[in-house]
Amino acid sequence: MFQSGVDTIRDAFTASVGTVKEAERKAEEALALYVASGKDDTEYDENGSVLHSTYFLLAHKASEMSIAAREVRRAFIMSAFHYWERSARGWTNLDGRSDNYNKLKRQAAKQFDMSPKLDELNHLNNVLKHNSPFNVCMLANIRSDHFIHMPYSTIDNRRVTWALGLNDAHVEEAIEIVRSSGPQRDAVTVDQ
Repeated sequence: MFQSGVDTIRDAFTASVGTVKEAERKAEEALALYVASGKDDTEYDENGSVLHSTYFLLAHKASEMSIAAREVRRAFIMSAFHYWERSARGWTNLDGRSDNYNKLKRQAAKQFDMSPKLDELNHLNNVLKHNSPFNVCMLANIRSDHFIHMPYSTIDNRRVTWALGLNDAHVEEAIEIVRSSGPQRDAVTVDQ
């Protein structure tokens, strides 16, 4: 059951991100064709504000699709981790408020091998879910490849700022981390 669930998450990610990437490709192509045409139908009001612009509409659509692809990646990383977490709660019968990730992983590891990267995935999940500066700094120390801009703060503004840069390979890695952190074969039932 566990492995088939992981397969379902992987297949759903592949389909979802494929659909969004195709829409993004079409939007970028439409923008490029419009720019190459040399047309400019931009209309302005008396104050110079844009009333209508095909260029801005097409550029906005391409940007929306890029954002959608980013959000699909984020959603499937969290989905994969939460699938592991719910499964591990079932394997261990740990379902209390004090049964945190570390306790859950320790108990699950008594039954199944756990990926050595499961802690990294936990930090990434917490960054995506809670936007926590603590988890961002933890993740940055072990996985700088997840960031476009590493976490930083200034003297004037002590707030931590960062920018994640997750790609499809990061999602596929998260799914494989989950796959290797539980039963490696689904139980087979035979109809009698």
